[in-house]
Amino acid sequence: MSGFLTELLASASLFLRQPLESFCDVETNHTDAVHQDRLVTLRGEYVSVLRVNGLRTMCSRADVEAVAEQQRIELQGLLEGTGHVIEGWYISDPDQARVAVDLLALNGCEQISRMMNADFHDIINERRLRWPQVMRWEDACYILWTRPAVLTREEKKQVAAERKEQVKAWPKAGSGQRFTLRSELMAGRHDAFVARVQDSMSNLGISTTLLRADESITLARETLYRETAGSGWKPTLVGDPVMPRLPDDEKQSKKTENLLWPSLRDQIFNADAENQGGQLVTVGDYTYAPVDMLLGPEDPRPFSELLNTLGRKRLPWRSSMILEGGGKAAFAIKETGATMLGMFPGNKDITRAFQAIKRMRETENHNSVRMRMTASTWAPVGEDKLLRRRAADLSQGLESWGGCKTTRVPGDPLEAAMGSVPVLSLGSTATPALAPLGDAMGMMPWMRSASPFPQGSILFRKPDGGIWPFDPTGGGVREHIADIIVAPPGSGKTVLGNTILLGLLLSSAAMGNNGVKLPLLAKLDIGHASLGFIEMVRNALGPDRAHEAIFVEMQMAPGFEVNIFDLQVGLEYPLPLEEVAIDNFVSLLATPLDGQPFEGMDQLVGDVIAEAYRQCTGVAGGNPKHYREGIEPLVDEAIHRLGLQLPHHAAAEGDLDSADPTWWRDVVTALIAAGEHRLAGIAQRHAVPVLQDLIAAARAPEIFNRYSKIVLPTHETLIDAFERYIMAAIKKYPTLSEPTQLDLGDARIIVLDLARVAPQGSESANRQTALMYMLGRYLIGRNFFLHPEYADLPVMPENVREYHRSRFTEMKETIKRLDFEEWHRPKEAPQVDKQAIRDVREGRKHNVQLSFISQRSGDFSADLVGQSTARWILKCGDEREANEMIENFKLTPASAYVVRNRLPGPGRNGAPFFVVMNAAEGKYEQLLVNVLGPIELWAFSSTPNDTALRSRLFARMPSSRALRCLAIVFPGGSAEKELARRKALAMKSSFLQDEQAQQGVMDALVDEILSGQGIAGGLYERLEAMDEQQRAAA
Repeated sequence: MSGFLTELLASASLFLRQPLESFCDVETNHTDAVHQDRLVTLRGEYVSVLRVNGLRTMCSRADVEAVAEQQRIELQGLLEGTGHVIEGWYISDPDQARVAVDLLALNGCEQISRMMNADFHDIINERRLRWPQVMRWEDACYILWTRPAVLTREEKKQVAAERKEQVKAWPKAGSGQRFTLRSELMAGRHDAFVARVQDSMSNLGISTTLLRADESITLARETLYRETAGSGWKPTLVGDPVMPRLPDDEKQSKKTENLLWPSLRDQIFNADAENQGGQLVTVGDYTYAPVDMLLGPEDPRPFSELLNTLGRKRLPWRSSMILEGGGKAAFAIKETGATMLGMFPGNKDITRAFQAIKRMRETENHNSVRMRMTASTWAPVGEDKLLRRRAADLSQGLESWGGCKTTRVPGDPLEAAMGSVPVLSLGSTATPALAPLGDAMGMMPWMRSASPFPQGSILFRKPDGGIWPFDPTGGGVREHIADIIVAPPGSGKTVLGNTILLGLLLSSAAMGNNGVKLPLLAKLDIGHASLGFIEMVRNALGPDRAHEAIFVEMQMAPGFEVNIFDLQVGLEYPLPLEEVAIDNFVSLLATPLDGQPFEGMDQLVGDVIAEAYRQCTGVAGGNPKHYREGIEPLVDEAIHRLGLQLPHHAAAEGDLDSADPTWWRDVVTALIAAGEHRLAGIAQRHAVPVLQDLIAAARAPEIFNRYSKIVLPTHETLIDAFERYIMAAIKKYPTLSEPTQLDLGDARIIVLDLARVAPQGSESANRQTALMYMLGRYLIGRNFFLHPEYADLPVMPENVREYHRSRFTEMKETIKRLDFEEWHRPKEAPQVDKQAIRDVREGRKHNVQLSFISQRSGDFSADLVGQSTARWILKCGDEREANEMIENFKLTPASAYVVRNRLPGPGRNGAPFFVVMNAAEGKYEQLLVNVLGPIELWAFSSTPNDTALRSRLFARMPSSRALRCLAIVFPGGSAEKELARRKALAMKSSFLQDEQAQQGVMDALVDEILSGQGIAGGLYERLEAMDEQQRAAA
């Protein structure tokens, strides 16, 4: 009989053009300053939409069952009666990934790029092409309904009286929104319901966001008309400004409804629907195929399993699962029927099923609920063949999800399709099932990976293809950023680090109170891994601004002198954090190679440094440094050009070489008075101590008397040992004992390559490497740790106080990032670790992000791991390293499983990684994939052969063109396989040595790319086509 009725309804629907407005029950909103989420229906129901962002942490199957059970315990009281309904709604649309990618990330990146006058067109367009191919847009919500049934009889009378008074007080709404349906009593009950659900989910580690009423209506409309997704449409609700309407009809124009808010139905619906047979319905530009759940699952499974199944097929689909009370009464009726039917032997299984549910209710206090689920998929109008295939895939996916049974002939296809449209009404053509609440909660769409960021300049991919926005600025939810990135070589950690740097460059970090500028980014590296990143930025900036991004190969050679004792211009003593860094550096110089410092050495170092600065001032007993013309030509020229009158001083006692000297400090003061602060900074390099000045300071009477009696196990005094170590450092590191000559100019993005000055192997080499890391950090990051309050310190002279206050304020407000690659190199030096921990602790106050990148988790001290706010793991080596990583990072069992089994390293579809991140809501643990296009992969690659090929091409053509050539010839982002193949052939055919073969095939490959032949055949035709497309777009 039911089959006959279904066919009859399906046949009738062929001739009926359904009015969509009849499927909209939402009438108006009831919002205030505190509660902006409430909608009201024609029947007085209250509706709110709670966006379910997903789980913050990884969960095993046991964890999922535990969370579902806890939801049952906390929410079952709400679903005892028929007053509340929870609708779990989900949508996945790969076809809308392009729109989502633009809205979540790329539109903002383009805007920042334009405001910076930088051209990142290639990168942004490549992302726009690449990301939608592997990502899909999705959303999930709990739609929370409160019905008048929640009220007692007396309360219903109060609500009726309340509405009656409102009708009297307000003019007739006519066809406008009937805001008199609102009720404070219903609103209070609904608010309590919403708060309880939201608090429950938050306590269980499920991130949620309560949508505003206008956002909820927008969500409904964009679901109904998929072609409007991302259009920016917004409804006009009660309380919004509204322009009066003036109909042509005179009678109509006098109605008060023209002054009020228009009907939501008139605003939402812009195209009608038309059934296409008994299974399809067209709404707007798309035709939809609904699929109803006919029988619930035999083995209820988590919603994530359905996501994975359908996500692999890149199928657009949406679903609605309605859970409502009344299950107790329905159970009693059906149990009676089952008992009667159970008299027949063939129906014993029915009786056993009801007895099982009864035992769950009696022994475990399980509620049963009415559960209905309907789903839909769609395709553009006219693509019926594609749509039917998609409908079949959706039906099969649902039926494989625990053994459900589905139907694709729901009766009225429009009504069935509208059942998966959120908010507008609470209806479904699906057959109601009697489900234990715990099983039903496990099937709801809450088990997906949550991001703390609503949007960001970087988009990572979830394993199921979903989009995971990442805001490298912290987005207000990561106030303190200290990252640890760990993986063996070749696992993508350098690529990930450079991805974050580029994301920061194209984010709101570029926007400050002084306009849009490049953010301050600095990196200490070993080798040329980040040269591609710098060249990419320099090309985007153009030749006039290329100096703002520099790559410096540090050397022990003239022109690379760096003095650790440099100061902020105009100061005679270091700021507190600068003093700490200088102390750490000198302490490392004066520490034996075994790493055990001499007793009392730390105190001596601090006193000697203070004395060295004192001796460079004009105080009694001081010996300020004398100005000599010809040392700094720019300073000499400014003195003559500005006509500066410099004071002369009496020569110090015993100084026969200088009569009537001028001090460098006088030059600094005069240039500051003339407003030449940059030149004053150059002059000041000669006014501060250098390394050899520490020897004289150590012999100052006060210091000598205090420390000369300390005798070390080496049978020398502490001061003698200190002098010996300083003299050895002066001899071994001549660039550290002269005034600074290495000038980074106005660069805002700096990569300092320490490969030539940071050897490894011996204890002496490790010591030098540690010193270079500390010196490099001081060179590129000293000005990162500035704060406006430092302008009021006693060390700040009055003549530069306001200059530095303004400068320090800008620096404090600017987001800065400092990356340390190959952190295993200096790990043996406790002073380096001490400095890093101090920087991390001060990072939040000074708006400085820090990142430490290395190959093993053991390369980071326990203190540094404890202070870090995110741990990024791209791969673990052997079992021993896996165990060490799990222990060091305190990973949960679910996270440990991911680290052991789901991080294979970079592949065709990106580089997977696992991140543990602290954010405002708590800790996030997620498995994600970093997906980049070939240009970015080639720019960021650190693989030796790839970087060698890239460097050779950079030397032969503009770097931007070289990256495009490499991206076209090797779209996978690496030439490793091709080089290995050619090398094997070369060695086999000519008996060349390995190095000779490698050199030969590299040269041959470069020649092929330059000539556009061989493997690069057709390269320049494709480049010309790309250039033509770019010119057309411009």
